[in-house]
Amino acid sequence: MKPLIGITADMDAESFRLRHDYVSMVSTAGGLPLIVAPVREGIGRIAGILDGLLLSGGDDILPEFLGEDAAVPLERLKFVRRERTEFELGLLKEVLKGRKPVLAVCYGMQLVNVALGGTIYQDIELQVGGAVDHRGGLHSVGITGPFARELGLGSSEFTVNSFHHQAVKELGDGLKPFAVAEDGVIEGVYKEDYPFLVGVQWHPERGLNRESPGPAGVNELSRMVIEAFIKEAEAT
Repeated sequence: MKPLIGITADMDAESFRLRHDYVSMVSTAGGLPLIVAPVREGIGRIAGILDGLLLSGGDDILPEFLGEDAAVPLERLKFVRRERTEFELGLLKEVLKGRKPVLAVCYGMQLVNVALGGTIYQDIELQVGGAVDHRGGLHSVGITGPFARELGLGSSEFTVNSFHHQAVKELGDGLKPFAVAEDGVIEGVYKEDYPFLVGVQWHPERGLNRESPGPAGVNELSRMVIEAFIKEAEAT
C-alpha cells in the first residue's frame, strides 16, 4: 500500500493553494499525496493518519515566531499568514511525537529550524556578506556528512534551483547541515537523532528548468532525497 503523504497548503485571505508539482513529485516517487489545509482543530487526528509529512514552500515567517522584530526593512519581507504557520507548527509537533518522516522545502525547512529553537537570516543579501544570488536561478551546493553517505552520495557537488531570500542562521536542536552553498549558506539539514527529518532550501518539485518545472527535471540529488523520504514513510 502506498504511504499517505500529507502536503501542507499555502493560503491567502480567500483560498488555499499548492503547486501541482508537489503532488506529481510525491506520486512519481510512490507516495499517495493528500493536500492538508490549515485548520484549528483535529491536528492530532490528521497527524495520526499520515505516514509522512511534506512541509511545502512559502513566503516569510512572521518575526513573532522568531522571537525577534523585523531585522530588515519591511518592504523586503512578504509574510506567510499566521494561521498557516500556527497550524504547521502544531502538525509538525504531533508528527514528531509519532516519529514519522518529515521532508521540509524552502520555507518549510526554515520553519523546522525555528520549531527546534534555531534562527534564520531574514534577508540573505543584507545579512550575509558576499552571498550569491539566492532569489532566482541556479547555484551549486556541496554535499557531505553522514546523511549524504546514507544516500550513497559521499562528498559531491550538485546544482540546485534557488527561490529564497531567507535562510537558516543558527541550527535548531539536533539539526546538522548536509548541503551548503558556496557562500556558506546552509541549503540542506537533517536531524541526526530522528529516523527521517530532512529540510532542503531548494525546490525539488520544480527541477532545474524554471520554464518547464516538474519531476522530469529533478536532479539526482533531489530524486534520492525524495525517494528516501517515501521509503521511510512506507516503513512507518
